[in-house]
Amino acid sequence: MKAYPGRLMVLKGRVLSVLVPLLFAATLASADSTTEAGAGGMSPLTMIFLGLLIAIILLQLVPALVLFGSLIVAVFKRSVKKTAAASNDQP
Repeated sequence: MKAYPGRLMVLKGRVLSVLVPLLFAATLASADSTTEAGAGGMSPLTMIFLGLLIAIILLQLVPALVLFGSLIVAVFKRSVKKTAAASNDQP
């Protein structure tokens, strides 16, 4: 049986398609086994990551609240102007 480049590429693709998920699963399993039972499964790096994630979400809320507040002010200001204009039109 002669090996030709096309067949080797197919074989290489099949090996990689099996090997990559196995390595990923083995990495996840080894990372899970390194946690201590008394620590609750949360390492300091995990706590820092979650803290930064929460900080980013809270920082995104500040401009959203400012925008929402300005929207509410603009809506009420417009309705006050309309009612003032309507009352001035009345003789």
